[in-house]
Amino acid sequence: MMPRARNRKDETLELENRIALVTGGASGIGLASAKTFAAAGAAVIIVDRDGDAAHEAAAAITASGATAHARAVDVSDIGALRALFDWVDGAYGKLHILLNHAGMQGPIGLDISEDQFDQVIAVNLKSQFFATNFAAPLLRASAGAGSIIYTSSTAAIRASERSPLYGTCKAGTLMLMRSVARRLGPEGIRANALCPGPVDTPFSRDFAISSGLDEAMIEATLTARARSIPLGRLAQPDEVASVALFLASDRSAFVNGIAIPVDGGMTA
Repeated sequence: MMPRARNRKDETLELENRIALVTGGASGIGLASAKTFAAAGAAVIIVDRDGDAAHEAAAAITASGATAHARAVDVSDIGALRALFDWVDGAYGKLHILLNHAGMQGPIGLDISEDQFDQVIAVNLKSQFFATNFAAPLLRASAGAGSIIYTSSTAAIRASERSPLYGTCKAGTLMLMRSVARRLGPEGIRANALCPGPVDTPFSRDFAISSGLDEAMIEATLTARARSIPLGRLAQPDEVASVALFLASDRSAFVNGIAIPVDGGMTA
């Protein structure tokens, strides 16, 4: 049976009675998205390899009157990832929103080891594939309200000489998303992707640090990146989270298989 179109709800609590899981949810865009989903009424599961940060984030959301859980998981560990979704099944029996956000920058250039290559692929792409696989039965139980959101990057759209491996992973994320959109769409499960440009997060600064830059050079680099964006600044995490909310909610009920650049016009 074809899934029915859904009516839009009151947008102040448009995720009420929905369950959302966010990987890499303890900082940056992931944390901003978890807070945004919770404010819209969702029960949020914050997943991060930094268990202390995940619990701190969940406690703050709970203190605000919303519902949040924390789970310490290394998403590159497929056994731990499977156990996570087994826990979701036991706790809720269903899932409405999966934000596949966890990721890492990876090394600069081409002169990297096989172990480094495997680690970046495992975190950025392999984990997204298996999280989708393990989440699928729970998303099917959401009665046509399932939404999978993948965090890709403008690096998947416009090539970067700095980290070919990172761009390769993020381009793979887009093809995974599109394939999932076609495969699960007939079951009422949508799949879409965010493609952020430079965002003012610890992730961006960590990438600069990994390039061997000192604090002054980091600030200069971030300023130069801001100037390269038509809007003249870096994005804030909550600006990306607001697009994630759109993709999670009924406002995007007929949006499936697209990648949305959130980059201030950088890739225009």
